[in-house]
Amino acid sequence: MLRYRKLSFLLCILLCITFLLGMNKPENMEGKKIFKNISVENIDIGGLTYKEALKEINKYYKEKDIIINYDGKSWTLRPDEIELSYNIEKALSEAYDYTETENRFENIKRKTGLIFKGNHNIELKATYNETKLSNFIENICKEIDISVTQASVEIKDSGEIIRTPSKEGKEVQKIKLKEDIYNMICDKKIKSLNLPVKIVNPTITTEDIQSINTVLGQFSTSFNEHNSRGSNIHVAGKSTSDKLIMPYEMFSYNKATGARNWVNGYKSAKVIIGGKYVNGEGGGVCQVSTTIYNAALLSGMRIEEVHNHTMPSRYVPRGRDAAVSYGYTDFKFKNPYSHPIYIKNIVSNGAITSKIYGCSQDREKLYIKTEEKIEKTHIVVKTYRVYLDEENNKIREELIATSKYKLK
Repeated sequence: MLRYRKLSFLLCILLCITFLLGMNKPENMEGKKIFKNISVENIDIGGLTYKEALKEINKYYKEKDIIINYDGKSWTLRPDEIELSYNIEKALSEAYDYTETENRFENIKRKTGLIFKGNHNIELKATYNETKLSNFIENICKEIDISVTQASVEIKDSGEIIRTPSKEGKEVQKIKLKEDIYNMICDKKIKSLNLPVKIVNPTITTEDIQSINTVLGQFSTSFNEHNSRGSNIHVAGKSTSDKLIMPYEMFSYNKATGARNWVNGYKSAKVIIGGKYVNGEGGGVCQVSTTIYNAALLSGMRIEEVHNHTMPSRYVPRGRDAAVSYGYTDFKFKNPYSHPIYIKNIVSNGAITSKIYGCSQDREKLYIKTEEKIEKTHIVVKTYRVYLDEENNKIREELIATSKYKLK
């Protein structure tokens, strides 16, 4: 009996709510009031008509211009340029439709919930055209971005040093700018922005190249330039010349020359393979690597990789050659100084001279010595670098390489 009375009571309440709330959806939405306890972005619009609600929300949320400032300049991003919208009309339609669905019993359920349980809040969902925003930012970049200029140095065959100073660059931080605008749009809090600009510093500065003022070491070898081998020496000499090596940076001969094939200008000439002279692509390139090797030895470079031929070379003493084979053996050295160095090769009149320029503060007094001994079928040569003080007294000595040559 008690249970029947409770059900009857609830049924009466529902019938009263149904009668009071109404069942029919009017044709003209603008004249209809939004049901109570409904809000948009926590702005209460319950009991307001569509126009009244629109006016109320526009007090707080209205698309505005975005002003971007930098160094006395400003750019205005208008909402229509990127199709910015908070979709207020859509939110209001959702607010009205919340209690005006096609399902009458669902409408009663929702209205009852709003009366007894409280608020239903609808969030504004901002939208914009990503492509148009990117185009707007790119146009700003065209005005602001300045490419960084690395300092450069060129040394003529005469020894004249020509320097070009460095210049810092500017770069709009596009990702950060886009994120800042995106966050403002999502938060629906439009305000002025300072354009994020990054100063790009050169990695090779004017100060760096100013330090190159002297020859640290040089070495020359001679050759017959009227054949394929001589042609290859010209090509390899050019490809490994005018190289700026920064402090503690590695120089790789193979990387500088690339593959020694006809595509890169090399011809077939005599090379040493298995202790014999045979025709091969790029014959003569080892003379260039050897010449640079000796200049590197005399200029105090840290030798990281060097190999000798199976037979002594005709153009350099035993223990002083640097055999190379692309893809197999390389000649490498590292610049050990806190200043950059510059490799200059001069190939002319049957001779190649390799000079390594650097800072006079790094120049040391030294010489190269070799020690030979015969071991069964080989001549073993140890190559040393000896450092001297101003009075020519030995300071230290270091072993650079151990070479083995076949006895004839």
